[in-house]
Amino acid sequence: MSSAQPRFFLPERVRIVSTGAYLPERVVTNADLVEMGAPLSADEMDRACGVRERRFAGADQATSDLAIVACERALGACDRTQVDRLVLATVSPDHMTPAAACTVQHALSLGCAPAHDLTASCSGFLYALDFAARCVATGDRLALACAADVRSRFVNVHDRSTVALFGDGAAAALVGAGTSNVLGIALLAEGSGAKSVYVPAGGSRLPATAQTVADSRHTIVMADGPQVYLTAVDGMIAIGEALLVRLGLTLNDVTMIVPHQPNRRILERIARLMRFPLERMWINVERTGNVSGASCGIALDEALRSGKLVDGSLVLMIAGGAGYTAGAALLRVDRELVETSS
Repeated sequence: MSSAQPRFFLPERVRIVSTGAYLPERVVTNADLVEMGAPLSADEMDRACGVRERRFAGADQATSDLAIVACERALGACDRTQVDRLVLATVSPDHMTPAAACTVQHALSLGCAPAHDLTASCSGFLYALDFAARCVATGDRLALACAADVRSRFVNVHDRSTVALFGDGAAAALVGAGTSNVLGIALLAEGSGAKSVYVPAGGSRLPATAQTVADSRHTIVMADGPQVYLTAVDGMIAIGEALLVRLGLTLNDVTMIVPHQPNRRILERIARLMRFPLERMWINVERTGNVSGASCGIALDEALRSGKLVDGSLVLMIAGGAGYTAGAALLRVDRELVETSS
């Protein structure tokens, strides 16, 4: 995927006004997964992917419930009549139809603001951010970008390659007009990886039947983990560096990298190959797991609230996901965003 050419968007007068995130209350440790029937020990899971615990949605929670909380936190005291659009990135909507975004829009009392889902796997937050930024650039007053997933419902606890990886959560960013802090966004997709990580049944290709359920065809399949690992590393580095080149910057200018959180081993390799200090990369995967499209947004919200970013900090967000998809965004943190996040 490193040879693929991303599409760039360099917005003017578009800013992230505020962010919000939500992780469900239920903490699931590696030991808990062993009790559920995982074929690896707790230590083996930790060594393989660096995940020690993750959050699972409650039995009464769906993707929209997580998204609503994250969006509420991003909106704060905002005048909701000014929100002209809602986009929700997810691979685990409440239902096949309608869009989970419609449920979220109604719960947030956003009137008749257009609302829809998009699917970009683990690049979801950056795809949603790009869409919201473009909408503001073409006239929307405020646009709400959200990514939310309940991946735990699609994990086969007996699958060695995926059982330890995934968690649930949501993140949101309120995007508006004003002094730009979003300097650039880059996106790409390379469809040869459409089945790199996927759920075989439940769609129009293979509708749900008693047999597909019996055959566990409704859970995540990752047939070639090593190839997915290498593609994720390659793709996230390439698109991040491409965006910096387009903006006339280098990694030396970057204060912090906030990546999608696929697993810790991937992030450690990215830091080594980019020659970027690991301590300046925001990593939370050991306690959140891979929250699919929401993970980059959750990490960004945490980083902004950590006190480690100040007025002028340059934050490079990078993500890569199934499909294959990839995204990068460069954010110049300003005083207003720091104050909103404090």
